[in-house]
Amino acid sequence: FYTDDAGLKLCDRIRRQCFNCRATATTTWRRSILNPGKLVCNKCGLFERTHAVPRPKTFPRRRRSL
Repeated sequence: FYTDDAGLKLCDRIRRQCFNCRATATTTWRRSILNPGKLVCNKCGLFERTHAVPRPKTFPRRRRSL
């Protein structure tokens, strides 16, 4: 069972999951700025803090200049 609630106590049956991208393994867990009380992975947390929007699932492809 996975949870993204920051206030829930973890045990053998309850593991953490990112609220934004649903990742279950990360180096650091962060509290979401945009969704108080929710946990996000390190990547999503840093993106939220820098850009003040949730991290997108996929990023737009950059066009190469010739």
